[in-house]
Amino acid sequence: MKPLEKKWIHIINIILGIIIVPYSILELLGVILLRADRVYALVPIGLLLIWFVLYIVQVKKQNTLLVFGAVFLNVFYMFFVIPKVLY
Repeated sequence: MKPLEKKWIHIINIILGIIIVPYSILELLGVILLRADRVYALVPIGLLLIWFVLYIVQVKKQNTLLVFGAVFLNVFYMFFVIPKVLY
């Protein structure tokens, strides 16, 4: 695959970040306010860390497959892992 330009990597990750950051903050507040066990607060923090670390790796490598994989991993984590663990 042809490598993506940095501007497209930034655009894709900004769109993903607009979704992930508020979602993680709301999930974190929900865990803090509604759960007695605070260990579950690591789940939304993990989503933020995955997004941020993969963003840095994507900018350095500029690999198209890596960008698509990161988007899939973040969406999978957000819609399948978090609801399964927290609810």
